[in-house]
Amino acid sequence: MTPRARSTSLLIAAGAALLLGACGERAQTAFASHRKDDAPAYKGAQDDPFMAKNWTPGDRTSWTNQIRARGQYQNEYNKTP
Repeated sequence: MTPRARSTSLLIAAGAALLLGACGERAQTAFASHRKDDAPAYKGAQDDPFMAKNWTPGDRTSWTNQIRARGQYQNEYNKTP
């Protein structure tokens, strides 16, 4: 084998190893703060920074009203004149 062919094959092998090394998959586990539990959705999460303003955790009626209002904000028929 010539030195040029050897360096070319070595370069191709290194490139293939680099490309195949990027195909690995990381573990997709949830963090402890985002684990789901068996509590109903209207109970709320502890220390949730994304909690809606017009909803009190544990009150099923206010949760239902908040979900209904959120759905109406996404209703395209209400957005068009």
